Amino acid sequence: MTSVSARVGWMVAAALLAAVGARVRPVRRLPLAIGVRGVERRLLIAAYPVLLVAALARRRALAMVAGALVALQVSDLAGGRGGRRPHPVADGSLRIRLVTANLLCSNPDISRLADEIADEDADVVLVQEVTPEVLAVLRRSRLWSAYPHRRVAPRPEYHGAATFSRLPMVFDAVLDVAGSPMLRTDLATPHGRVRMVNVHTVAPLTAGQVRRWERQMEWLGAFVDADASPVILAGDFNATGDHAPLRGLVRGRLRDAFDAVGRGSGATWPIGSRLLPPLLRLDHVLTSDDIEVDSLRAVPGVGSDHARLVVELGIPDSLRPEVRASGSFSPV
Repeated sequence: MTSVSARVGWMVAAALLAAVGARVRPVRRLPLAIGVRGVERRLLIAAYPVLLVAALARRRALAMVAGALVALQVSDLAGGRGGRRPHPVADGSLRIRLVTANLLCSNPDISRLADEIADEDADVVLVQEVTPEVLAVLRRSRLWSAYPHRRVAPRPEYHGAATFSRLPMVFDAVLDVAGSPMLRTDLATPHGRVRMVNVHTVAPLTAGQVRRWERQMEWLGAFVDADASPVILAGDFNATGDHAPLRGLVRGRLRDAFDAVGRGSGATWPIGSRLLPPLLRLDHVLTSDDIEVDSLRAVPGVGSDHARLVVELGIPDSLRPEVRASGSFSPV
């Protein structure tokens, strides 16, 4: 290894060490650190060629640093699934196909995207970024006519939502989740009531938004724990599995459907960019551990910068909790 190659190797290693530093408190709460943390696993791929070249050239110090970075990535990949296993749908369970999609409120092809989603033949559909203008287009689409049960909560810009279902909705409410509206719908199934929240958290781009983002994850965790019935949180969490607030949310009763059955990186954003490949898995379907998860796939949607998720779930016959016609929740 020449001195020039060694300097380049050390520069790459130093940059990667700086990226890893985004994990350290209180740095990890800075917006830039949150962004770096989301792509850290991909960045650490650069440690592999540095390790190989340093080992061949017997640059021991550089090889040790690069080896530690490689080991860190391997450890993250191994632990990313949280040790969870697939929980396939049993023969007696109620199968539910669920779709969640961030439509992108400025999407000029909402009508075509709505038809694409209708073609998924899902039992439940949750969509985000539903403005009054987007809702007007959805009302004329096949997605609207395909579902007898609908709840809508349009809002200007980013935090409107709509939920469509073939199953009856026995309760609905627009929740104030740490300053952002999120649409709750409880489904009546033959196997009992299922609580569901159409999630869209704020993007942690400023210090104030980071605080709200963290509070929203805590709020959703309290919502899950407030009731023992099966629950599904699905939508755009603006967080990856590497971010501490989302990791905190999936501890306990919740699991990420991708962690059970996903393949590859599962990145859902950005989609359709000419400059960047999909980098971040911002969209998630989180279920309580009493719900079975059979499959998950990410599908690019026309005009949107997010891929939609199509998930096959199962509600076991053994649950049969009481179906309540109404309910409320106030987190502590």
